[in-house]
This record gives sequence, structure tokens and C-alpha cells, in this order.
Amino acid sequence: MPLLVVLTGPIAAGKNTVADALAKRLTDRGKTVVVADVDDVAAMVSTPGAAQAGLWFAAHEAHGALVGQWMRSGVDYVVVVGPIYTEEEQAALTCALPDDAVALWAVIDATVAVTFARAQADPSRGLSREPDFHHAAHRRFRDLLPAIPADHAFNSEEMAAEQIATAIEATIGAL
Repeated sequence: MPLLVVLTGPIAAGKNTVADALAKRLTDRGKTVVVADVDDVAAMVSTPGAAQAGLWFAAHEAHGALVGQWMRSGVDYVVVVGPIYTEEEQAALTCALPDDAVALWAVIDATVAVTFARAQADPSRGLSREPDFHHAAHRRFRDLLPAIPADHAFNSEEMAAEQIATAIEATIGAL
């Protein structure tokens, strides 16, 4: 059974960068890794997009089904990336998992000043570069943070992505 690693946190906190670093570390050890980002599933909705079309939660449900299928495969690790904050979002992720699935939850965090600057510096970002959207999304994360089942929390202002990936890999090795 693969191990599920859930990386969540606010926009531009470094979740994808950590996921990529962790996947590289694990694949360098000969492991198979799937990285499944809820934003990639949401991006499957054509213009105007999942959020604007009122399909954001449907994207979470589709993402959960995809993750559940990967958890039934022969891969070693499934790394989930995305804003999985509320109990409903968590249930959408976990409802399709095998009963004996083991999950490690990590919050990757940074202040809104840092995340907004990162988003502004990345021309590939869309809606997250808009100040009102970015700040509202960050407030939502802060409000819901107590409900996130974090086994670990990392501040990406204090630790580089590679350091966070190393710490997560060490935890995985101890499981």
C-alpha cells in the first residue's frame, strides 16, 4: 500500500516546490511517486474555470477519486498538494482511500506578505496574483488552520523546500 503524503497550506507557500523536491528524493532512492495536485484537477474545467463555474468542490471530489485510485496501485508514495482545509475538503480526499491507508499531513506555511510577493513574481500564476483573491484565500487558510490534521508544520520562510522535503523524508523513513 502506498503512503499518502498530504502537503497543504496557503497559496504560494511552496507546496509544489516541496512536493517536487520530495518526489526527486524518493525517486532517487528507486521509489515510485505520484504527485497529485488538486489545482491540476480544477484546471481541467475549461474557461471560466472551476472556481468561477462553481465547481471547486467537484474538483476536490474528482481529486479524491484520483488519489484513491493511485492508492490502490503499485506506486510507493502518493503526494497530494492543495488547499485541503475544511472537514468537507478532507473528506473529499479521504473518502475514496483504502481503509488501511496511512497518511502523513504536512502544512507548508508562510505569511501573506511573502506568499503574495512569490505569486507576483511568478508570471505563470493566474488568479493567485490578484490581490483581493490572494488575500482572501490566505485569510481562509488562517481561519481554517486549526481544523487541518497536521502531523508536521513547516515555515517556508525559515526553511528551504529541500530542507522541508528532507524532514518529511526522514519522517517517512521512521514510519
